[in-house]
Formats: sequence, C-alpha cells, structure tokens
Amino acid sequence: MECWDKECDNAANAICAFCGRAVCRNHTSTRPNILAMFLGNEQTPKLVPVADAIWCGFCTPQDPIPMPELY
Repeated sequence: MECWDKECDNAANAICAFCGRAVCRNHTSTRPNILAMFLGNEQTPKLVPVADAIWCGFCTPQDPIPMPELY
C-alpha cells in the first residue's frame, strides 16, 4: 500500500486513527484521540485517551462535542 499523498511514492507505514488513510513515515503526525468513554463508579463520565494517535494531517477531526445528556 502506498502513502495517501499523491506526490509521494513511499510505502505506507501507518493508518490514520481518525479517517483510515494510509501514510508513510514522512507524512505521519500525532494527535490526541479519545479511545473510549464510560461512566465510572460515581456515575461521572470518564475517558480513555490516547496521547499520540497516528494522524495523517490531511483530515480534519472535530473537536470534542459536549454531551451533557449522557451525564
């Protein structure tokens, strides 16, 4: 599989955690990602974040959206 960038002929080394594009080492970036969300023992929402998730740099993930109805 080749890198998503049309001007790049390198082999892909990773998959973007946000959109699924394949990218080479030169086009790989990192960005925080929320892996899971759940209610803890005190009925407070808790997150399991990943600090350095692979990001292609081409897609534009949305910022977290408040969802008070889950509380």
